[in-house]
Amino acid sequence: MVEIIRLIESWLMPPGGTLLLILLALLLAPLLRRFSLFLVGVAGLVLYLLSTPWVMFQLASMLEVVAPFQQIPEVNEERLAAIVILGGERYTAAPEFGEDVVGKSTLERLRYGAWLHKRTGFPILVTGGTPLGEGVPESRLMADSLWRDFGISAVWQENQSINTWEHAHFVPPILKSKGVSTILLVTHASHMSRSLRVFQQSPEMEGLTLVAAPTGFTTAGKMDYGIGLWRPSAGALSKNVTFLHEWGGMLWYQLRYPN
Repeated sequence: MVEIIRLIESWLMPPGGTLLLILLALLLAPLLRRFSLFLVGVAGLVLYLLSTPWVMFQLASMLEVVAPFQQIPEVNEERLAAIVILGGERYTAAPEFGEDVVGKSTLERLRYGAWLHKRTGFPILVTGGTPLGEGVPESRLMADSLWRDFGISAVWQENQSINTWEHAHFVPPILKSKGVSTILLVTHASHMSRSLRVFQQSPEMEGLTLVAAPTGFTTAGKMDYGIGLWRPSAGALSKNVTFLHEWGGMLWYQLRYPN
């Protein structure tokens, strides 16, 4: 099921969607030449706009609305806190490592989670299973990375979840069993709004306090000003596809998990 959803998504999101639009134009060309040229123009314009930093910053401003983490919550023996890092992606069969390792987005979250751990001393829980039937859960890859890359051991793991909704349902019981009452939730800034909504609506969260700790904000480089905002950029295209994926995720969760 996950494979089918991701396959459909790949053809709806750019560049798949724009390629389908061009294909439709080619099929209609013998009968509707002007209309087919119009479709090609629309596809080209959409692809260009999605490649610009200007659109990237517009989408970021609508998604990255949760402020960075600021104040460390008070804890004591009866009120413990933990850092929960959501899985993002894996780097499958990495040839230089000889095995699966965490992907770029997951590594960014781990870096911030490790920074928070060293600043607060709070324990870490990583969460992520095997959505495509991989041999090793992502949570294990995350725990391995925290040890190898950041020198953090004794990491708690939740290894059954395959999406954000399942993170929100499988993680709280583990934390409650360990006496934790406050969660510092680490995920990307663009993913935080959906994550907060899902966690807050989870019945398993009863009795737990949720604190947002977003990372990976979209920031402007030296080229991202003036005419530079309108230059085509592969990085901006990749980021914008990620943002569109998040919008699609929000819509899907509204339909799939309305409560």
